[in-house]
Amino acid sequence: MNQYQNYDWYRGNEMNLLNPTDGFLKGNMFKNLYNPYKNYKPANLIPQNEQESLLYELSSVAFASHELNLYLDLHPEDQSMFTLFQDYQSKMNHLIEQYEKKYGPLTVNSKEMKSSFEWVTKDWPWEGRNV
Repeated sequence: MNQYQNYDWYRGNEMNLLNPTDGFLKGNMFKNLYNPYKNYKPANLIPQNEQESLLYELSSVAFASHELNLYLDLHPEDQSMFTLFQDYQSKMNHLIEQYEKKYGPLTVNSKEMKSSFEWVTKDWPWEGRNV
């Protein structure tokens, strides 16, 4: 379980948000907009090691940030959501930096790129061979 899983992120607005992990698993951060398909229950992903755990946490926070970005496109006056969006952006940037320092670049334009196209010589995070 990552540090965001049981934290109430929304801070008092009438629209209830899921935490980043649950939102990531369900594909929707907004409780009132989530409509499950028949009896489908999202699988609970269980990282098998530290690298997978960090990538899972990063993916969850990045998803939450993107969802709030979309919400703010339609509701730019919602200051509490903007504050939360900034919080997620900050956490996401910190997690990217943490991941890349330990496991290498996630993208071709990463600060951790030491030489050109170094990223093609290493396993991609989802390949799981360097675990």
